Amino acid sequence: MSDLSRLFEMPLLAGLPAERKQWLSANLTEHRLKKGEILLREGETVTHQFILLEGELVTEKRIAGRQVIDDTRAAPVSIAEASLLSGMPLPLTFVANTDCFLVALSEQVVRTLLNECESFSRQIFRSMYGRISAYDRFILSGEKLAALGRLSAGLAHELNNPAAAVARAAEGLRDSLDSLHQATRALVSSAMRADVMATLDEWASRTPPPLDATPQGALRRSEAEDAVAQWLSAHGIAKSWLIAPRLVAAGFSPQELAPVASSVTPEQFDAGIRWLAATFDMRFLSEQAWIGAGRISEIVKAMKSYSYMDQAPLQEVDIHTGIEDTLTIMQHRLKHGIVVKRDFDLALPPVPVYGSELNQVWTNLIDNAIDAMDQHGELTIRSRLEGNCALIEIGDTGHGIPADVLPRLFEPFFTTKPPGKGNGLGLHIAYRTVVHRHDGRINVESHADGTTFQVRLPLVQGHAATG
Repeated sequence: MSDLSRLFEMPLLAGLPAERKQWLSANLTEHRLKKGEILLREGETVTHQFILLEGELVTEKRIAGRQVIDDTRAAPVSIAEASLLSGMPLPLTFVANTDCFLVALSEQVVRTLLNECESFSRQIFRSMYGRISAYDRFILSGEKLAALGRLSAGLAHELNNPAAAVARAAEGLRDSLDSLHQATRALVSSAMRADVMATLDEWASRTPPPLDATPQGALRRSEAEDAVAQWLSAHGIAKSWLIAPRLVAAGFSPQELAPVASSVTPEQFDAGIRWLAATFDMRFLSEQAWIGAGRISEIVKAMKSYSYMDQAPLQEVDIHTGIEDTLTIMQHRLKHGIVVKRDFDLALPPVPVYGSELNQVWTNLIDNAIDAMDQHGELTIRSRLEGNCALIEIGDTGHGIPADVLPRLFEPFFTTKPPGKGNGLGLHIAYRTVVHRHDGRINVESHADGTTFQVRLPLVQGHAATG
């Protein structure tokens, strides 16, 4: 028999009386593994508790059809006691990462030690609790990463639109600059009269009328563009269909252009009209680039504020700012059919919170509300002062939550969503953040016309929320 002195130095077995140590030495079996050999496979029924005394094991888990390394276990360490005592299949595969020496305790031996040795039972349950806690943290971290991934995908989509607009405007500006350069040369060469040039310059500074985005407005605009294009063509302007949309967008009609056309030569009118259209084109494209860049800056600013980068974790914040930042970065989910209604108490004082964690609460609650409404409905967000708490309500106009589901709503892994839509951790994370991290409370009221989540946060840290 090998030297088992290291076995009895472990906290798990160090408290055994001498006679039990002798009894255990006679009722265990020894195992040696070569590097690469498998000790236990995922899904197996466990019949022994193993204790690794020399070497190192790697744990693997099958995910999406492939083996993924989960963790390493270095000696001395106990293995598979949870699966043995619960009778559940092994959740991991154990592979020798080096040459290993282990001892195995049968289920009967383990249960005898549990029943007769308090130190053994305390240590084994402490070990199991530690692993469960670690697994809990791992799962929650995984859910937060998954939520971050979904959020990042949405932000990428939201940033893509203004970024593409800026790119299109920049490309168009390059072409328009060439057109403006050519039109300016033609305008100078035509020896345009000073009074007509002053009129063209005044026109170029004109503020365009508001755009009518209704179907009727689009039809009227199309008819106006056809009329201007035909009028320009009749006055010798080549490719008038390219110039007419810019002039119509600026509010011009043939009646306004006619006095200038009759007071100059056809060459001068052609040069003046092309210069005017190129100027409008440059202004339009520069405004599009400015709007796109402003939208990008708005999203980036909201994301920085949402994550509270470069700031202390616990701070007094304006709750409404965090909610607005959350709505901004979730715009990709709101813009297809969700109407957001705000009823904020702007006199609400700053609240001491962990900013980025609390914003994750708003994200989970808003995301849940959008799903409940099938992405079409009204999202109502209210805030008010209630005693020593800030009360924030997030309500939807969905079909409500069944009464038998409400008591389980914040349980981990509980979900009524179909596979692939949720894993039951979003509301659990929200609950933990509000209750455990902020000494607050989170409640839910639901009926056939919708659901409202109520979050109460104490205005002073350490004072539990009431109500």
